[in-house]
Amino acid sequence: MHTIHNKLLSPLLLSFVLLAGCAQQSAISPEDAKDGLLPRQTGLDSVSAAYAFDLSGAKVYLEPVGVAYNKRHTNPGSPLRAEDYELSEKDLARLQELMGETLSERFLAPRQSQLVADKSEADYVLQLDLSRFALGAPLDPQPWLWRVYTDKSAYGVLSGELQDNSGNAVMRFSDRRDIGDNFAGLGLAGRMDRFTSVTFWHDMKVDLRRAFGSLDESLR
Repeated sequence: MHTIHNKLLSPLLLSFVLLAGCAQQSAISPEDAKDGLLPRQTGLDSVSAAYAFDLSGAKVYLEPVGVAYNKRHTNPGSPLRAEDYELSEKDLARLQELMGETLSERFLAPRQSQLVADKSEADYVLQLDLSRFALGAPLDPQPWLWRVYTDKSAYGVLSGELQDNSGNAVMRFSDRRDIGDNFAGLGLAGRMDRFTSVTFWHDMKVDLRRAFGSLDESLR
């Protein structure tokens, strides 16, 4: 009797596990469900896209990147202010250029797609945002800061929404990023490295390549 019970129970448990797994994979946000976007397998936190969407041979316009900073509390008596940890207009322009460069290299080029400067010529419009963004130290050198060491250059949440020329969302993604956390390198994770503007921009380029490379894999 015990043997028969086990033989009956195992298929039932297996069916329950499979059903639960399917339900988990098909879970989508209300916003994605409203827009008809389906989740994709990804190394990022989340990617959703329209059915059979691949962005082949398209012209894409990149909106100015949005940056929202993590709330920072400075130490009493510190000469640094919260705004010292924010990107200048010049830095934002450089970030915009870097976003476009890495997006084209790792995501658009494999699809024979390209960025365009004129929004009216675009088939799609992409908005990229960095939220909860925090720098490891000010980018502009300060006379009283000779050396600053940090375990990462910056961190934040990188997200994006791609819309067609009718304003309909066709893809969304989001991912928490530890920028400059060189987990693939030699040595212990979380090691302290010297922070400079040179290392920040290098780390940002490496990280954006990783992010858009993962986004590319999600749509294959």
